[in-house]
Amino acid sequence: MADIDHWRKTIETNCYDNFELKKCEILSEEYEGEGLEEVATVKFKATMTQIDSREKVAFEETSTFKRAGKHIRRGAWLYLSGEIEPVEGAPPPIEIETDDSQSTESDADSEPISKE
Repeated sequence: MADIDHWRKTIETNCYDNFELKKCEILSEEYEGEGLEEVATVKFKATMTQIDSREKVAFEETSTFKRAGKHIRRGAWLYLSGEIEPVEGAPPPIEIETDDSQSTESDADSEPISKE
């Protein structure tokens, strides 16, 4: 199974249990370095459908991958990081308000408790 097929299957089965991955479109890919020092940056657009509501969702992510050592799945790509971006024309993400009213100024200045 190719790396992209394995990655797609992993997302489908592990990350978004309440979503159906409808499409994963690679928008760009760049490579730096060689051999086990190779790093890849991949930008993709994922289109999904929420299982219960059937709401369609899309996002773009720019992910960074690095080759594993030669003894780890023969140098497979490992996910390092990613930045998620909204898709043009999609509604903005919902912002969740937090209740900071319980925090006090003294909480921020307090020393951590050490276990001795």
